[in-house]
Amino acid sequence: MFDTYGQLRRFLDGSDPFMSGGHQILVSRRISRKIPVWSKSDVKVRELLKQSFPKLTVNPRQRKSAADWARVICLYFRMGLPASHVAAEMAVKPKDVQNIVQRLRLAAAGEQTNGSGRRLGKRRRGRPEIK
Repeated sequence: MFDTYGQLRRFLDGSDPFMSGGHQILVSRRISRKIPVWSKSDVKVRELLKQSFPKLTVNPRQRKSAADWARVICLYFRMGLPASHVAAEMAVKPKDVQNIVQRLRLAAAGEQTNGSGRRLGKRRRGRPEIK
């Protein structure tokens, strides 16, 4: 395996204009964020996708959306890539990735992904029926 740093140091020293003019050997940054526990478990991710996309096996549109969600889970939550890198990898806009992340968080919390509240046990509006 090549030692890039050692190879560069054979030709350049610290006083070289290439090194002192802003070109340096750097380590890439990692963004630290809280990673949800459910995103680390394949079983929990599978349950979340089945719950959010009930017609996953028969509807191609739901299958594509579930695949996008799974890809965002892998790249954004598990690998820790920023939304802009995930968007470049998926060939979409960064705002689309942020929307998917928001919908994932809502679905994992048991809420509807359109932001209208809880999914299960939702009360009907209006006056209750008298039985």
